[in-house]
Amino acid sequence: MIKLRNLLAELNECVIARCRVDGNVVLAKNRDRMYAPDLEVIHEIVNGVEMVYMRDVLTDWSEGMNEKGIGVVNASLMVGFDEKEGDLAKDKAKKGKNGKPSYDGLKIRTALQQSKLSQSMRSVINFRGDDEDDVGVKGLTIVSNATHSYIIEMTTQHVPIIKRVGSDEVVTRTNHGVEYPDTGYTGGLKRKSSLSRQQIAYDALSDISSQEQVLDALSKQHDSDKWMNPYRRENSFGFTTSSQVMMDLSNLKFEFRHDAGNSSFKGLVNKLPQGYEPKIRVIIETTTDK
Repeated sequence: MIKLRNLLAELNECVIARCRVDGNVVLAKNRDRMYAPDLEVIHEIVNGVEMVYMRDVLTDWSEGMNEKGIGVVNASLMVGFDEKEGDLAKDKAKKGKNGKPSYDGLKIRTALQQSKLSQSMRSVINFRGDDEDDVGVKGLTIVSNATHSYIIEMTTQHVPIIKRVGSDEVVTRTNHGVEYPDTGYTGGLKRKSSLSRQQIAYDALSDISSQEQVLDALSKQHDSDKWMNPYRRENSFGFTTSSQVMMDLSNLKFEFRHDAGNSSFKGLVNKLPQGYEPKIRVIIETTTDK
């Protein structure tokens, strides 16, 4: 099990994907951390909209979907900030302060409160939290419903570029800029890994025939170098995959899989009204994949 350590750099790396499987639109993500996060899944109704999302208890990072079949996943390009995120959050927590180094969790949850895809996209681009200068969700964000999918790429230094995804297109993104190649990892082993993880995830998802294969395809050891795989097992660089999520936006299914060796799952938090019949089906799985 990865222990919490006093590290100078703690990276937020991941793989996000969109594909069509069994005729249904699916979003998926592998999330890598250099600390063992406490994770929870929250099922609630906010502003009249049912939604389900995973949440990192320490940083408040959140991603998920709503009853309208709108889902949001994100891959970071702000690697300079993300290298310090874990340390910043833990330092605040030790001092008794709010352990939230950014407002992105709130931004994504706000996008999930919207009833229309266009509203969610505007929220991702324009929402301001408590910090008036921190506008929109930075990085590579896939916003999708069962009919239309878009990739939004933006940083604090770059205006949003929005690309529509083809109906049957497989799309994968990691931690290097596509529209803005000067963002994210731009060289060295980190960029090599980012490129490798993106391509392996694309090839793996292009070769599946059922929805049950999505998370397994993203968790296989495709390359002998653990550092180059979409699913990070123990390696000399110290960061590993803590969780996976898959969202079937057509059939309203949210599947969350956490790695018990690299994270701690605090449970499903059901905030739905008593007697309410949920529209979104939630599946929780545990793995200790090495």
